[in-house]
Formats: sequence, structure tokens, C-alpha cells
Amino acid sequence: MEDTAWGSTHEAAVDLHKALLAEKGQGQPAFSRSMSEQIPVNVMDEVRHLKTPGGFRRNFLHTQASLEGVPMEARPKAWRTSLMTSVKPLIRIGYFDAVLGIRLDEDGEELPALAGESGMVQTILALAKSFVGSGITFLPGAFSKGGYLFSPLVLVIIALANASCIWLLIGCSAATGLTGFGEIAEKAAGKWAKQAVHVSLVISQFGTNVAYMIFISQMAEALGILTMMGREQLFMLIVAVLVPLCFLRSIHRMEFAILGADVLIIFGLAVVLWYAATDLAATGPSPSLSAYRPDTCGLFIGTAIFTFEGIPFVLPIRQSMKEPEKFWSIFSKTFACIVLLFVLFGLGAYVDYGTSVRTVVLLNMPAGDPISTSVQAAYMLALTLGSPLVFLPAGRITELWIFGVVKEKGSKRWQKNSLRTVEVCFLGVVALYGGAFFEKFLAFQGALCCAPIAFVYPAWFHLQLCAKSWGEKAIDFFFILLGLAAMVFVLSQAIAS
Repeated sequence: MEDTAWGSTHEAAVDLHKALLAEKGQGQPAFSRSMSEQIPVNVMDEVRHLKTPGGFRRNFLHTQASLEGVPMEARPKAWRTSLMTSVKPLIRIGYFDAVLGIRLDEDGEELPALAGESGMVQTILALAKSFVGSGITFLPGAFSKGGYLFSPLVLVIIALANASCIWLLIGCSAATGLTGFGEIAEKAAGKWAKQAVHVSLVISQFGTNVAYMIFISQMAEALGILTMMGREQLFMLIVAVLVPLCFLRSIHRMEFAILGADVLIIFGLAVVLWYAATDLAATGPSPSLSAYRPDTCGLFIGTAIFTFEGIPFVLPIRQSMKEPEKFWSIFSKTFACIVLLFVLFGLGAYVDYGTSVRTVVLLNMPAGDPISTSVQAAYMLALTLGSPLVFLPAGRITELWIFGVVKEKGSKRWQKNSLRTVEVCFLGVVALYGGAFFEKFLAFQGALCCAPIAFVYPAWFHLQLCAKSWGEKAIDFFFILLGLAAMVFVLSQAIAS
């Protein structure tokens, strides 16, 4: 009896497997195709649904709702959509390559504006992906430069200033109907302003690539790779890996790799917080804490400004929404959670490690510990996979500057690849010799590139395009002066320290 039951179950499984293969057109024999034809379409649809991640859970919820008489339109949309369906289009919607206010194809031709297709979940994930990157791992080291009272307070002030200037930028977009940073700049002050914005954004993106390279090299050193080769050879290896990745013409090909990198980053942050909390509970706060350090607080300000690296993505993300009028409500809540994460992460790790905290806090984790080693390797891999995402928009703009719009498709591909090779090699040289001054590099990056993008440009454009009353003009002037003052103060301390 048991053999008979097992045999019938086995035959049913084989029949279903053959039917699935036949449905995919994998050339199964005639009898398997005929068997699949006997299975109703709705059954095959249900099989496909069950195969998706979370399919059995959603099927159970729908079954229970049907038994209780709940109509389909009254059930949550999440019951009909898998998480992967919500996450995967983050790469496809194209907000990442509209960061410079212009979307270009591989030959330099401008692409149409983003089509609104993102829902609330996709928008939240896009904002989180844009703001939570490598910069958060620099915050504990930056907190040690500002102090445990000064740093959280100023970080929140910088966040409020960022949010206010994003509001001004959205106001410019609403008033003009334009959705690109560069387009708004040109409308406000002419082509030279558009060029200034593009230059700032290109340098900012390339600067982030340099930070990634330094980060990767420090993780490699922590993993002992540096003992097998010199520092120059290590950076040659990093460049050799990144050059072919930066040849990609479309990030869509790395969709799953980039999503995997995001998971690795979240895993790394969670482990660092767990280590810090465990250590604090066992030994208490470090005795080397300072409430305020006036001689180095400028380095903290520069790094904090750099940490909010997602500002250029805001307009493209808003443009990609199905209902852009709901953006501010979603943004304000999501941004508040991101700022809270920044404060908890920076303050928690600083209070635990004190003045011994490293610029990259992952280096403070126990050496040789399997979990520490896994996190460092995971972060190194994540930033390697994420580098093309940061490089591609700036690389396309520099290609447009040099080659213009290419008439014959693909005719300049190897010239462009050569340019990208030179750019990555140059960034590698900057990372090699700038790594010893990593904290100052982050401060310079924040002051020279991020402060104008975050504060000066949005307020200036709003002053030219939207400000009517004296109160509105006063607010715009305040943020322009705030951005300029931050630039001067951070640069002066970075040079003097």
C-alpha cells in the first residue's frame, strides 16, 4: 500500500514537472505537452503564483478572505504582489541615471522623462537606497571629531536644512514643470548655471567613487589581503576589477547583483549596531568621550553633509512616482527614519569606542572574528558591485562633454571605454594617495561638492524662480549663506588640522 501511494504521488509530481517544462517551451515529448494542455489555464496560473517568493502565504490569505466573503478589491494590494516584484523595478525605473538632471542612452542621446510607475513601497525603498550608503559607516568617526553633544544636534540641524532645501527644489519643479536639476538651473540662471550644477554633480559622483575605493582598500587590508601584496598592487587590483564593471552601458544587467549588495549593506549595519550594543551593555561607555571638540568639529560637519548623498536623486524619484503629489508625505516620514538611524548609528558606535573609533567603523570590529570578517568581506563586495551605479551617470555626462551626441550607434564605444578606463585609473590614483587623509577628503567632498548641491543651488534657484515675498527671499538668502558659511568653515578646519 505504501509503495502504491508513493508511486501515485511520484507520478503526479512527474506529471506536474513535465507540464511546467512544457509550458516554458523546453521541448518536452508530445505526451508531456498533451498532459499540460489538459491542465486548465487557471491551475497553471496558480502554480506560477505559488512558485513566487511568498506565494503560499499570499494564497493562504486569499483563501481565508474568500471563505469570509471579502471581495478582491477590498483586499490589500500587497497580497497580489511579491516583495521582489516591488523591489526589482527600483533599477528599471531609471531614477539612478537621471541623477544629473538628464537621462542619456549609451550614445549620448537624451532619453524621455521618467514615466510614473512607482508606488509607495518602491518610493520608500528608493529613498532609503539613495540616502543609506557607505556614508553612514563614516559617521561614528565623524562624531569623534564633533563630540557626543555637538554631533547629534548638528546632524539633525543639517538634516532639517537638507529637507527644507529639498522642499525649495520641489517648489521650483512644480512652478516650472521641469523635473531635472540641470533644467531648473538653466531656467533660473542660464546655461552656465546648468553647467555648474553638472560639474558639481560629476565631481560629487566621482568623489563618491574615490571614497568607495578607499573603503574597499581598507576592508581588504583588514582581511589580510595587503600582506600578500603592496598597497600599489592592491589599488591596481581594485582598478582592474572596477574598469570592466564601469564599461556597462546599462545597470539593468546588474539588477540582482545591486539588490544583493543592498542586502549585504543592511546586514553589515545591523551587525555593527549589535556589536556596539553588546559591548556597551558589558563594559559601558568609553572613558575617552568628548561633548564638544571645537578644533575638529568642522570635519564632522563636512562628513555629515557628505553623508546625505541622496539629495540629487530626489527629483528623479519623485518623477518616477505614479502619484507624485504624495511624495512629500512619504519623503518626510522616510527621511525622519533615516536621520534617526544616522544619529543612533553614529552616536552608539562613538559612545562605545570613543577616540579609538576608526574612520570606517567596520574596522573596529574584533579582528579574526568570523562574523566581523564576513561583514567586512560583504561590505567590500557590496561597494564593488555598487561602484558602477555611482560611476555611470557621471561617466555618461563626461562622454557627452567630449564626444557629444553620436550619430552612428556604437561607433564611439571603444573611445568611450578608453575614456572610462582613464577616469577609473585617475580615481584610483586619487584614492591611493588620498587614503591617508581620508577624513579630510570626506570633509573636502562635503564642503566643495555636497554643500552647493544641498543648500546653495536649491535656494538660489528658488530665489530666481519662485520667491515673491520678502519672507521667502529671506529664507532663500539664509540657506545660500548657510551653504557658503559651511563651505568656508569646513575647508578652513580641514586645511588647518
